[in-house]
Amino acid sequence: MSTAMDYQQRHLVKMANQIAGSIPVRDDVPAQICHHMRQFWTPVMHKSLRQIATETPDSLCLDVHAALENL
Repeated sequence: MSTAMDYQQRHLVKMANQIAGSIPVRDDVPAQICHHMRQFWTPVMHKSLRQIATETPDSLCLDVHAALENL
């Protein structure tokens, strides 16, 4: 399986990492990311991000990985 990401995958990675970086209160960042994704992201987006996390883990920050554990 190829690890090269297409445009949509790169966009999801960018958005997820931006969400993590823009959380103003740094307490329990993964929970805040998870909450945001549950509110605004579709199940298909969740599934795609999980796949990206498995195939190219270095593309996502640690807080996003932690959020995916509870998403």
